[in-house]
Amino acid sequence: MVWKRPESVPYPSVWLTFQAKDTDNDRLVTYRVQDLPEDRFEDAIAHMTEHFAYDEPTCRAKNIVEEKQSMDEIADLWREFIKFRLVVVCFKEGSDEIAGMNMLYASSKDEKDAYKPKGEIWRSIYDLVDYTTKQANVFERYQVSHYLGAMGLSVAPKYRGRGLATEILRARMPLCRAVGLPLTSTCFTAIASQSAAAKAGFEESYVVSYDELANVDERFVFPNLTTKYVKVMSQRAE
Repeated sequence: MVWKRPESVPYPSVWLTFQAKDTDNDRLVTYRVQDLPEDRFEDAIAHMTEHFAYDEPTCRAKNIVEEKQSMDEIADLWREFIKFRLVVVCFKEGSDEIAGMNMLYASSKDEKDAYKPKGEIWRSIYDLVDYTTKQANVFERYQVSHYLGAMGLSVAPKYRGRGLATEILRARMPLCRAVGLPLTSTCFTAIASQSAAAKAGFEESYVVSYDELANVDERFVFPNLTTKYVKVMSQRAE
């Protein structure tokens, strides 16, 4: 890891509070998006394993949950991301249940990418994300040496339909400004997350269809997708 969170930034910090409907009625309640506390690290991995791995389009298309090596590797990568102390989690006021979260990390221009997954399914998904990210040319396009990246945005099923994903993405701006990251950029593979990102103010840096990606690499074939495009979307922390 090249980038480190400034010690002057309190950890954990709350980055955003907002109101949205409760889980069992239309009453508005307060939610907060904050740094993932140390005592919830493994709970966060469990949340992503139980929800993201089943719901994200490419993971679902290739049934990644049935390949243990791939699941172990993606969980280990998330654990590495947690070390950046940038992962954010959403809680409803008065509850310690993880309503949603975003696996965030800092990407550095001078850092060599030595990560090579061995699990066949995870390798194909990771390589797709890596390919589209490189095509977006984020460092040069935005003239930055570091940016806030992500690999995994998830909202628990009972909390969906309340705009939590958009608010979790909005929380990246105060986080970026506080820790000195000038930009956030992510490869979004699902139409729902792409829509949430657009609502949060992200712009499209690179767009490619899944059909086009299938012609790039035969491993980039994902059956029964309802999302047509992969989009790298970015936002300056201004």
